[in-house]
Amino acid sequence: MNIIRMNLDDFGIYHNVSWTPPERGLIVMHGQNESGKTTLMKYVRSMFFGYPRGEWKGYFGHMDIRRENGKEYTIYRNEKESYITDGDQTLHEEPADLWWHSLDHNTYDKIFAMGLEDLQGFKILSNEDVRSHFFSIEGGVRMGLTRRDFTQKMGELLVASPQGKKPINMLLQEQREFERKISHLSYDEDEFADLQEKEKQTHDVEKRLRLSIEETKQQIEKVAMPLAAWDVYKRGQEAMKHMQDLAEVSQFPADAAQRWSDLENKLRDVDEKIKEIEASIRKEPAFKPEWNRWVICGPQIDALYHKVPQWQQALSELETHEAKEMDWQYDENKYAQELKQWTETTVPEHVEWTRPLSMAQHLATCIREEEKWQAAKPKNVSAPLTEADPSVPERTREEWQELGKAVVSIQESLSEREKVQDMLALLRQEPAETSHAFFALGLLFVVAAIGLVTGIFQYDLDQTIGGAAAAVCLVLAGAAFLKQRANAHRRPRRMEELEGQLARIQTHLAAMAEDQHMEISIADDNERWTQCLDHVRKQYMDWKTRETKDAWSKEQQVMYDAIYQKWEADGQGWEEKLENCRKAWAAWQAETGFTKLDYGQVQEAKEVWDAYQTAHRSLQEWHSRKDALLQQIAHVQDETEQIFREVGLRQDVSPDGIEAMYQQWQTIRVQAEVAREQDRQQEEQKQELEKWRKDKEIRLHQQTEILQETGSQTAGEFRSKVLKFRQFHQYKEVYEQSEAHLKLIAKQPKNLAQLRHELKIHDVHTWQEEKTYYERKIADTEKKLADVAEKRGSIVERLSQMAKSEESSRLLQEKENRKAVLDTATDEWLTCLFAQYMLGEAQAYYERVRQPQVIRQAGDYLHLMTQGRYTLQASFDGRQLFAVDGTGRRIPEKQWSSGTADQVYLAIRLSLAMAFSRQIEPMPIILDDILVRFDEQRQQEALRFLADLGKTEQIFLFTCSKETRDLAASVQQLLAGETDTIHMVEIEQGKILAG
Repeated sequence: MNIIRMNLDDFGIYHNVSWTPPERGLIVMHGQNESGKTTLMKYVRSMFFGYPRGEWKGYFGHMDIRRENGKEYTIYRNEKESYITDGDQTLHEEPADLWWHSLDHNTYDKIFAMGLEDLQGFKILSNEDVRSHFFSIEGGVRMGLTRRDFTQKMGELLVASPQGKKPINMLLQEQREFERKISHLSYDEDEFADLQEKEKQTHDVEKRLRLSIEETKQQIEKVAMPLAAWDVYKRGQEAMKHMQDLAEVSQFPADAAQRWSDLENKLRDVDEKIKEIEASIRKEPAFKPEWNRWVICGPQIDALYHKVPQWQQALSELETHEAKEMDWQYDENKYAQELKQWTETTVPEHVEWTRPLSMAQHLATCIREEEKWQAAKPKNVSAPLTEADPSVPERTREEWQELGKAVVSIQESLSEREKVQDMLALLRQEPAETSHAFFALGLLFVVAAIGLVTGIFQYDLDQTIGGAAAAVCLVLAGAAFLKQRANAHRRPRRMEELEGQLARIQTHLAAMAEDQHMEISIADDNERWTQCLDHVRKQYMDWKTRETKDAWSKEQQVMYDAIYQKWEADGQGWEEKLENCRKAWAAWQAETGFTKLDYGQVQEAKEVWDAYQTAHRSLQEWHSRKDALLQQIAHVQDETEQIFREVGLRQDVSPDGIEAMYQQWQTIRVQAEVAREQDRQQEEQKQELEKWRKDKEIRLHQQTEILQETGSQTAGEFRSKVLKFRQFHQYKEVYEQSEAHLKLIAKQPKNLAQLRHELKIHDVHTWQEEKTYYERKIADTEKKLADVAEKRGSIVERLSQMAKSEESSRLLQEKENRKAVLDTATDEWLTCLFAQYMLGEAQAYYERVRQPQVIRQAGDYLHLMTQGRYTLQASFDGRQLFAVDGTGRRIPEKQWSSGTADQVYLAIRLSLAMAFSRQIEPMPIILDDILVRFDEQRQQEALRFLADLGKTEQIFLFTCSKETRDLAASVQQLLAGETDTIHMVEIEQGKILAG
């Protein structure tokens, strides 16, 4: 999924801002603090996952995205209102629920959006939300989240604490409480059983009595049915009697009265309409015969009137251009005279001025360049070579260089000789060695050895220990004597060594002085040697200076020769170009006739020629236009005279005469139209009158048919039958209502027949007596019920006094009930425990399988980011991470530098993001100033790596560092030939600008 357009309608400091980011590549978003970077990142997260709780007010925006399948959607979030649309369909779900497997805001930040503080390294894979999404089975089961839900469910059911308040803890506590209460209960079981039997008998008696009451109530209901139906039945029988008296009109047509009434209303309306039409009809036509010739010529008059503006315009145009014609003639003559100063013949009619303008400009350029070439003749600024000092011996360059090296070597030898001489002087001044301490120490060790040997033979001292000690003393005594002897010969030997070293140094100095022809003796002191060396150094430096100066002079001479040769070559080219330009100019002059035209006057000649052509062309066009106007006016005049004759008018042939005729025609046309409309309406009214008269005859015939259908002779007789028919239907309606009411009372068809039979053979008094009997019976039975209830109440009161036994039963029953609840909760807890264990094993397997893939890809990323210096390797259990250098050496995490660690962690985060993209869907990657701890080289490597990753991904890098921005620009230029995946964007106070 890529962002294809951001629309920040009203979002923080952004107002009506619309920006189309590239869909691929590294997009470097640079801006100072408070420029809007954080707000823009908040906008992206809000569009994906909604506003944080309580932070929606005043934020409006929408974002266009393109999913991996190529389909485009727009996400709208206007404060609390949010929806998604693809142009055809509107969805009100969240994008994460639709497409990203319920990926939430925090998990997105941990994977696809990261800042400097988010580079937390390998520990990101221990985050439960990340693991639940990344290590989910392909079927979509989020094992991590499900396992967490099971753990939470287990914690809601049971806690490992005696004071726990969870359901299982509470149920266990209840079981213990039930056992405690039951153990304290005791009662007389025999008496309690007898009372229970009596209490049960009361229930049986009560049941029989209540059954009797129900049976009596059913009898009352049977009696109540005819009582309720009696009045209804009597009303129906009376209606039936009246219907029999009116049986003669039972076959009267039901709609005859309505049809007769409708016909009378229609006839009354028809009579009124006929009277109205007869009053409005006139006798004579309104159209006059003399209007016919105007009507025939009407189209010609309209067409002629529309030509009046053209006639007037033509007259005005002739009058206006009369003066202009003289001006154009004057201009043509004047410009033709000016053009003759450059031509030998007449003015050419067609001249293409683009080529001579270009040729004149090219010729002027060649002349100026030739003058510049003449002025640019180089001057020789090289100095003459320096003459050597005759007092200094001649040497080659190699000899002078050897001399310089010899001076350095002699200086070092002199320093060494001075050091050796100082050491010899110190040794000669040192007194002779007189100490005999080591000799006395040796004698002491000899005496000790003799004492030990004597102890062995005379005092039975252990031979092994004594012999070993005596041998050690003798060895130490020998070492002391040797040391004393060495001290005695040390000073003469050291002086001899120093004198030999001094002689070698003297020989070396003499040889080097002879090789370099230096007039100095070995016997001279160091100061004399130093003066001689300073003189030689001065000669060497003079030679070096002279050589440098001469080399510069030679280089200057070589440069002057090269510049002079180039100047001569350039001159030859310009002379040839100038000659070609002059030939081309002369050829154009001969071709067009402008033989006297100088190349500097081309623009002036062009302007004069254009003015001449304008005046000449305008004059010719006006002559043609004038002839056309005169012909047009003559044609209109002829047409006007003919129309005047046909309509019988005597007017002047002029635009005013045409307008007068047109006004008269408009008046006549309106009157004629009105008259025609009146005549047409008159004819329509006559036709309508005839129509209404026919309609009246039809309706009178229909009335006659109705009288015949009902057997009536007159209208009075018909109305009498209508009245009786209406009474018959009223009684019939009462009868039908009575029958319907009886059916409702009977409820069932079999009851209805029995009810009719009862209503025919009995009267209302019989049923009233039966109802009174049944009511008395119910009252007696209810009194017996009260006695039974009183007796049971005394038994229950006694049983309540012996409630301990009932309490025990209740407690046992309640204990069993609660134990069932406990068993259900325990089964649920054990189910969660087993499911959690199995999901843990499955998740561990998927972690072992997939985590190496993430580390392997992160190693590839680190290898690219560090230009091949490092890659990654994880331990077998996946708990430790090593950086492996080019030699194969594994460096543990705690030995990494901060820059290397940030590179490793960035590689891991990006590898994890790519893995998530394959698992869910590619998402834009947001990086917030993650390179600030990188040095310049690491930043360039990271930018090149991100640019390469941007070939397939959309990456936003937000930074306030100008150095990072400049480095990104330099990498962009460096990769210009390979890829264009780095895009520079500036953010300034709520504005997004191209970098």
